Amino acid sequence: MIPSITAARQVSRTGGFDLNCDADTAFPLFSPQGERAWIKDWDPRPLFPETIAFRKGTVFREGAGEEDAVWTIVDADWQQHRAEYVRIAPASHTAHIVVRVDAKGADCSRVVVSYTITAWGEGAGTLLEAFSENAYATKMQNWQRMIGECRGKQEAL
Repeated sequence: MIPSITAARQVSRTGGFDLNCDADTAFPLFSPQGERAWIKDWDPRPLFPETIAFRKGTVFREGAGEEDAVWTIVDADWQQHRAEYVRIAPASHTAHIVVRVDAKGADCSRVVVSYTITAWGEGAGTLLEAFSENAYATKMQNWQRMIGECRGKQEAL
């Protein structure tokens, strides 16, 4: 059952970070399968098609319990290094996410991530606190660190 959303609130944030790799290498890290490498417990499950492809129209589930969400890839532009997702967690929120990877040089890229979260229900305040300006800046720093650690392990192999 979907809770009443009459008390819904929304926040939008944009942040970014640099990676020590070119945009062609960085972009797939933000695909459903690519995120498995650097996000602990990330386990997307395909809904449509039967396997998860990094392309427009792919639908998958991720999470468990109240955090179980349906994700749709709205766009995945490999030439522009831009992906757009919609995430729906019926118990608590929706999110519109845009990831863009800009080339800064042969071995450097800039990742820019925008989130718009619409939250409702009893946990709305807590969820939106996780998207305060400071919390979002920390999230971007953590993503940069986790991806760097992942890439370091891959290069060591």
